[in-house]
Amino acid sequence: MQKKHWSLILVLGMLLSLLPQAVLAQAPNYYTSVIVSDVTSGAPVVGGTFTTDVSLSIVNNASPMLGVMGVDLYLGFDPAIVNVDDADDNPANGIQVNIATGFFGGSVVVAKNRVEVPCTNAGAAPACVHLALSHTGTPITNRTGKIATIAWGGLAVGPTGLTVLPETVLADVDGAAVPINSTSVPAISIVPAGTITGRVERQGMTDFTGSIVTAYNSGGGVIATGPTDAAGNFSLPVPQGGIYLVQAFYHGYLKAQKSNVYVVGATVGIGTTRMLGGDVNGDNNVNILDVVGIIGVFGTPGTMSTDINDDGVVNIFDLTIAAGNFTKVGPTAW
Repeated sequence: MQKKHWSLILVLGMLLSLLPQAVLAQAPNYYTSVIVSDVTSGAPVVGGTFTTDVSLSIVNNASPMLGVMGVDLYLGFDPAIVNVDDADDNPANGIQVNIATGFFGGSVVVAKNRVEVPCTNAGAAPACVHLALSHTGTPITNRTGKIATIAWGGLAVGPTGLTVLPETVLADVDGAAVPINSTSVPAISIVPAGTITGRVERQGMTDFTGSIVTAYNSGGGVIATGPTDAAGNFSLPVPQGGIYLVQAFYHGYLKAQKSNVYVVGATVGIGTTRMLGGDVNGDNNVNILDVVGIIGVFGTPGTMSTDINDDGVVNIFDLTIAAGNFTKVGPTAW
């Protein structure tokens, strides 16, 4: 009786030792993902614009390896909350997005690139970005890469409704479907916009058009950017409740900067700054290299950086601006 008991235990032990291998044998030998990034630039605010990336990934342990040749992507969104900024600025050929070659490479072939409202062939989705892409290279067996960048415009407060719709499919070289193991989509919502306003003057000039003013978040990400008008005025839409660093740039000038701009209400004004000229080589420092750079092209049209005051010629006015700011560094305080 005791011998039978130990024999039974031995058989059960052998079966249990085989169980993990059996489970492992049934596990997928490849893993595919469709990934939508969080905001990569701009701000998701009413009246603002921002971008997100769409990527594909395949991790492959199959033998022979399974290769991806194409994707038919339906990315749903709520058209009452956001719209898509047309990549080629030509509404006559449909609203499109920027195709990237990070996953398929330079041989990418585009069959569909359009925004559909409502979304055709995708149930009751109110709107979607529809991309059908393939390529003429070898099947993709192990790669993660971007297939598109989408520029969004905020229309109203609320969730954007971004979702990879179930009609999305991958295809292999035989034209068969490759199952998608996971999708990753951030929960992005459009929030009320705050506005940072101010004025940027430039030393030696009276027309202040074209200084570039940028607002950064605490992590250094670009939240909003825009040019000044002839009077030097600017307006940047940013999410309310944030703390930002605001920086002004123009070729040939030291950057100007305002830190800890807290946008607690609808509009925050940060006043006027005056940018100092003479930074010919763009290292945010006026030194002998800048002075020599001006002297080297003195009397010629020069470049945007050497013709500091934009009067069309590198002359004594440019040289004296640089000499007067000798040893000064940026960014200067706003």
